[in-house]
Amino acid sequence: MPAVVALAVALFAYGELLVRLRRAEPARPWWFGYARDGANLAASLMLWGAYLMLGWGGAVSLLAALTTTLAAYILDWALARAFHMRHPRILLALPLTAWIVAVALFPDALSHAFAALQSIGRVR
Repeated sequence: MPAVVALAVALFAYGELLVRLRRAEPARPWWFGYARDGANLAASLMLWGAYLMLGWGGAVSLLAALTTTLAAYILDWALARAFHMRHPRILLALPLTAWIVAVALFPDALSHAFAALQSIGRVR
């Protein structure tokens, strides 16, 4: 259960950071791109830790963390930029919550799915 809480905290902190960074985008200070990079890195590390806490292997956890971060980033971008949604925070929270519930209910199945995805890229 602490792992699922860590996952939830990581995802909602990341979602909040993405929403706030999107709001600040028109300012375009020189450091703005680095702020987004820092948010992505922080989210990846927090998610990696949460997946490790679930008992997933190191490489599988890293793949899951990077994939989750990328998916959340693309979803945030699509809601805010492509679809011009008024309340992207709420709309972003719904799939992130669904992911948290899925991980809480089916951690082993998802771990095996990421392990299978990881094995695709293995050199034999």
